Amino acid sequence: MPTFINIIFILLISISFNTFSRDLITQEIELREATQQFYDTLNASIAFPLDFDNREQFEQLAEAQGYSPTELQQQLQLLARLNLEPGVKSTAGFQQAESLIALLSRIASTPNQLATVDMLRGRYIGRIEQKYQETITVLNNALTRIKDKHDLEAMLLKHNIHDQLGTIYLILRQNEPALTHYHIYRDTAYQLKNDYLMATAEARLGAYYNRIQQHKMSLQHYSEAFKHSNSINYPTMATHLQLQLARVYRDLKQWDDALKHAHEAAAGFKQLGNNTYLSNAMTVIAMVYGEKGDWNQAIDFYLNAQQLDAKQGNYIAQGLNFHNLGQAYFNINDKANALKYLLLATDIFEEKQSNHYLVYNELLIADVAEAKQDWPLLITHAESALALATQLNIIDEQKSALTQIALAAERLGDKNKTIATQKRIIELSQQEAADNSSAAATKSALAEQQLKMELNMLQSKLDNALTTMHNTTNRLVICGAVAMLLIICVIMLLRQRQQLTRHNTALQALNQQEAFTHHLGYAALLSQLNQRSGTESTTKILALALIEFPECVDADRYQGQYFANTVTNQLIHLLSARFNMPIFVIRQGIFAIGLTETITPADLVTAIREQLDQQFTGKSRFSPFHLGLINVPLLAKPEIRIHPQLVFETAQMALAGARGLPTETDNYVTLKVLDFVSPSLFANPLFLHIEKAIERGLIRVETNGDKNAIQWPCWEHNHHKELVEHI
Repeated sequence: MPTFINIIFILLISISFNTFSRDLITQEIELREATQQFYDTLNASIAFPLDFDNREQFEQLAEAQGYSPTELQQQLQLLARLNLEPGVKSTAGFQQAESLIALLSRIASTPNQLATVDMLRGRYIGRIEQKYQETITVLNNALTRIKDKHDLEAMLLKHNIHDQLGTIYLILRQNEPALTHYHIYRDTAYQLKNDYLMATAEARLGAYYNRIQQHKMSLQHYSEAFKHSNSINYPTMATHLQLQLARVYRDLKQWDDALKHAHEAAAGFKQLGNNTYLSNAMTVIAMVYGEKGDWNQAIDFYLNAQQLDAKQGNYIAQGLNFHNLGQAYFNINDKANALKYLLLATDIFEEKQSNHYLVYNELLIADVAEAKQDWPLLITHAESALALATQLNIIDEQKSALTQIALAAERLGDKNKTIATQKRIIELSQQEAADNSSAAATKSALAEQQLKMELNMLQSKLDNALTTMHNTTNRLVICGAVAMLLIICVIMLLRQRQQLTRHNTALQALNQQEAFTHHLGYAALLSQLNQRSGTESTTKILALALIEFPECVDADRYQGQYFANTVTNQLIHLLSARFNMPIFVIRQGIFAIGLTETITPADLVTAIREQLDQQFTGKSRFSPFHLGLINVPLLAKPEIRIHPQLVFETAQMALAGARGLPTETDNYVTLKVLDFVSPSLFANPLFLHIEKAIERGLIRVETNGDKNAIQWPCWEHNHHKELVEHI
């Protein structure tokens, strides 16, 4: 299931925006879970630059880019919001966000569209300008526009706006309004009935309660977040939960658990390529090492975090890291570096008007000044801290600043200021209401919430393991079924191959046979000659004899095929009985004998005649036959290969010579090639070449008849002149 969800997630990001109108909740999850990928895909789907002054021009632009006006407007809203998300790398950045907000304000008309523009403008003011009070005003104006609307788009707008308001009030240390907005944020998530959004909202409340040191409530909400995340698997959410748990365990001073979750979060953010939150994870690790007293290790992680923030251009985060570095150097008694980094942090916080951070930085500078016994410097920064703490209405920080001022005034001998400062400390102490719960009960409740959270985490791991096992089982079943199908296919293919092999063997055997009698024929003879001329064979053909029985040549035309086949079979039987050698049927009345033993032509003719006379006597006695004989191989050097067809045709030439003798007696003609004859002699047209070679004495002719009476085929004086010319 996790793999399947991730694949679907990637596909959702990759699908073209102009062909798929995506669900708003899915977009919200994509924006939070795969922010950079979502931005890259969305930014690539729009052709920049964009310029329009009214709705009509915008609709023309949308049509030119292949979108409906609603689709393009929705994409521009998302793109503007993505440009304001931390961790998004873009070349345009905040300038693109500002430009898009201005363009969207020109075409916004409905309450939802106007509220979206206000939400984006408020986000821009808070994110870029750090003008938080103005941000609150703009965001509340957005809420007013859609207070009576309850459609899905309006609900998601309310959901996001309350999330932003809760975070801003928390930055301003106004815990009560922050908690109010976070509760509305969570209630809206439950109304939307989406596990991802509900888990995110519960985690946000967990972070809030951890911030105000109510660890019992913090763990309770984190437990709910894990419960909602059990049925889903999103890596970004899981990594954020690990980071937030690390902060809880850090504040609980459970260092091992804090480091474990912080390192897992760092590894997760590194894998996701989210350097902004990777810096946060490193900062948490550094804080844990600092709490443990290992300040040198803490400094290393603070410096790594500062480098990441510098690359990201996250100015406020750099200021916080400078503050943390100042604290770390102060704790190892390196006052010079401590003061250097704290003053760098002061410059950033003052420029960005981040008074909620500046007050603590000023108090820490006062601590460094106290350690250096630089009393004027202490009073300067303590008074600055007092003014900021009074403005922010935070009593503990006012008391700390007054205590530092009183100490410096005492060391400088200013008794009146010392007394006045102490009076203010007493007044502030009287304002504080001591409302502490029982320590034992708190500890017990805290342990209970820890156990619940651990149980939910273990349940989540168990559910994931069961899901993985179920998926693995399904995959194994599928793989087994596929393997079985493949085995069946392989078996079928093997059987088919065997059938084809048998069929091919049968066809090859059929090809070797003469068509009418099915004895070995011309193709079988060529195959045998090819084996002899190419490789060593168990039966070596030493000579090739072609025998022609003239009265059988046209038997099929005069007596019919049955009679011709019967006579051919009888002749094959006679020859096979006399010669234990391969017999081949070349055509009707013509046979080839592959002589595997040395025998003279005269003896061969005599042997054949004896066999014929034993079988056919009296009136049925066979008329004289003709025999052509050649030695195999033709040339003295057996390694010189001559094509089997040319070898056969040479034997045909010898038979043609025998056919040219008087037919009163059995006759034969043999052709013997002299040793020095070139292989080039044996080329087509072969009869012409052999005839000329005989005339030149290159081939010796032997016969039992009159050699001068042989009538050789004549190419040059052939009476079929036209046919010869075509050949």
